[in-house]
Order: sequence, then structure tokens, then C-alpha cells
Amino acid sequence: MADIRTAGAQRRAWLSAALLSVALLVMPLLVWLLLPRPSPVMPVRREPAAALLPPPQPELTAPREVEAPPAPSAPPAPSPPPREVTAASVGPVRGVVLDPEGHPSAGAVVSCREPPGNSASADAEGRFELPAEADGCTATAAQPPYGDAEPTRVAAGRDNVLRLLAAGAIVGEVVDPSGRPVEAYLLAIESFTPAGSGAHAGVNGRARKVSDPGGAFRWDALAPGRYVLTASSAGRPPARSRPVDVEAGRAAERVRIVLPQGATLRGRVVDAASRAPVVEAQVELDSATSSGANAISLALTDANGDYELEGVPASGPFSVRVRHQQYMAKIVSGLDARGAQSTRVDVELRQLDDGGAREELTGIGAMLSLSSGRVIIAGVVEGGPAASAGLLAGDVIARIDGRPTTELPLADCIQLLRGPAGTVVSVGVEREGRTLDVTIRRDVVVR
Repeated sequence: MADIRTAGAQRRAWLSAALLSVALLVMPLLVWLLLPRPSPVMPVRREPAAALLPPPQPELTAPREVEAPPAPSAPPAPSPPPREVTAASVGPVRGVVLDPEGHPSAGAVVSCREPPGNSASADAEGRFELPAEADGCTATAAQPPYGDAEPTRVAAGRDNVLRLLAAGAIVGEVVDPSGRPVEAYLLAIESFTPAGSGAHAGVNGRARKVSDPGGAFRWDALAPGRYVLTASSAGRPPARSRPVDVEAGRAAERVRIVLPQGATLRGRVVDAASRAPVVEAQVELDSATSSGANAISLALTDANGDYELEGVPASGPFSVRVRHQQYMAKIVSGLDARGAQSTRVDVELRQLDDGGAREELTGIGAMLSLSSGRVIIAGVVEGGPAASAGLLAGDVIARIDGRPTTELPLADCIQLLRGPAGTVVSVGVEREGRTLDVTIRRDVVVR
């Protein structure tokens, strides 16, 4: 019994010792967790990396305080540099031009309208290739007699298609002042303004002979745009149509041109020095139309130097050109039959000199042309009235004697500037945004 008590006492003693040991271990931990901790000791500051320091300063310069940026937790992945698109990277712009029926259009001219500058011609299969700089440009194609292709944005890397528009037509008739049909006449394109951007070279001045008992005509295969036609026949001076707008695939109808009765110009051509008659000199209308086409036959002088030219305008200024191979050509301007059936003018011709001038006229001495519907001075005769008045090549003639040139055909502008020597004409000129009004005295011009 005593042994049992002794063993129990020993177990209790060991248990007490174990509990005391655990308490001694846990107590410091509880104290560390529950009591406030002192501020940590700051470590010695290290110098930032060389990449973050400012550049070294001279010794005499006051030091700058630099704050080092905090280090990011995780640096982002670097983004790839932007790719520069160059002409070499995109390559040329290729495509095909088709006619209105869907067939390849060989020889069509493809050009960039926005931005302008690049152009190419289609090959036998209608295919074209523009340089890489044309990538993204707005392009069109032109090939008479079709209308220009609709402006299309073209791009490299794809097969671009430009389709030409269908041609149009003009249908009409030519009659005399009483409404009776003129059966035989010459029909010409006096002026043409394309609906698109194509040049359509060779359209102006195209002419055809028409023979029809009813005076009717039909002109097919016309590119879309605005036309003015002229008609003339034997004994009748040229007359113009109203402006006619031709649309793709459609015919403009009921176009009527009225040919007035002409007058007769008579006279004699003689040698300016000897007064001897000049035989077989040619006398013909000059600049009667802007196209140069008219059906008035030239007249030849007979053995007495006499001539008779039928079909000159009965009213309004007109000019005639008189030529002979041994003489200087002469343009006689400012003529006007004033509604009479005939008028007369005698002409003196000067013999040609070796290497000298070949033509004589009275006017201002300026050559005119049309550009985008505006009358432009293409050149001036040195020493002539226009040059003496300060007019220059490239000047725009806006008015002649107060009449806007935008309302006049080029042929009428030429006739208004010509006239007898000593008479004056008022000319409104546009140059570099300014408008100048100049009064010019007409004179004899030799060129």
C-alpha cells in the first residue's frame, strides 16, 4: 500500500515539473506578443544606383537634393516599338480597269485624285500598277469615249477594280431661222467639260458631216460632261447649241441649232508696194469657232485680185485670213456686215522677207487658250500692245469691255480683242489674286 502511494506521488511530481517547463516556454512568447515593440533602428542609408543619380555637378555649384523614386514591385513588360509603315513595306498598288460591259480597258489612265500626283496606264489586259506611295489614295480611271470611273479608295495588297461609266449621246436637229431643216451641214464639238477628272484630249474640235432630209443628228459614244456643239453649212456661218449635259448611258435629246443666213464679203487683194493684183490668194473665215471647224469654203482671188466669200456672219465682229505663198499672211479683223446681205473690204499684202515675220494682224498681240473654263493668256507678242500694257503669259482675262469671259466662247473673246488699229479695248485681268483693269489701244502686230 505504501508502494502505491509512493508511485502516485512521483507521477504528480513529474506532471508538475512538465507543466512548469511549458509555462516557462510560453510566457516569453505571450509577453513578446502583448507588449508594444520599440521603433526599429534605421539602417545606414545607401547611395542610390548610378542610373538614378543626377549628373555630376561642378564643385562650386550648390548641391541638389534628389529623391530616389520607389522601386516598383513588378516592372511591366516592355511594349514593342511602333512599326513604321514605309513604301517598301506596303508594296505597289495593283488593280484592273473595266469598261461598262466588264471587259478589260487597255490604255485607260489611272490617277490619284486625293492626294494627286501618281498615275499609270492600264496594259493590254486592263491591269495597272501604281507606286507604293499611292496606297490609300482616291483613284479614278479615264478613257474616252467612256465616262470616268467613280472615285475609289485603292490599297496595296488587294486587287482594286475601277469600272468606267457608260458613254452618252446627243440627239437633235439643225434648222434655218424659219424652222426648215438644213439637210447637209458640218457638226463639231465646240467645247467640252468632262464630268470627271480625265483630260479627254482630242474631244474639242471633233467634227462630222451630217446629211439628213430632216436635219436630224445623233452623236453617240460621248463621255459624260457638258458640251457645246457648232453647226455650219454652205452659205451659213457657224452657230452654237445651248450647253448640253450628257449623263452616263443616257441620250440628251431635243437639242436644236438654228443656222442663220450668212452675208457675202467682197473685195480685192493687191500687192502693198506695187498695187498689182494678187492672183489666187486664199480668203477664209478666221477663228469663227473655238474648234476651228466650219463649212464655209474659202475663196480664191481671180486675175484681177477680186474675191467673193459667201457665208460670213451678217452681224457681229468677225475676221478673215488672207494668204498667199509669196506674201505675209494677214488677218483682217473687226469686220461687221451690220445686217446687210454683203460688205466689202480690200486687202494689201506685203511680200515675205527671208527669215522675217510671216503674219500681220490688228489687235492687242496676245495668244489665248482655255484652262478649266477660264481664258488664259498663253503668250504675248514682244513689243505689241498687250506686252506694252504689262500683260503677261498666265494672266487670266476675266472681262472684255465689261463682259465676263466665263459667258463667252473662246472664239468670241478673240474677236472682241481684235479690231481696227487705233481703237481701244478694256480688259479685266486677274493675277495672283488681284484684278487689274487695263485699257489697251489696238495696233498692227507682226509676228
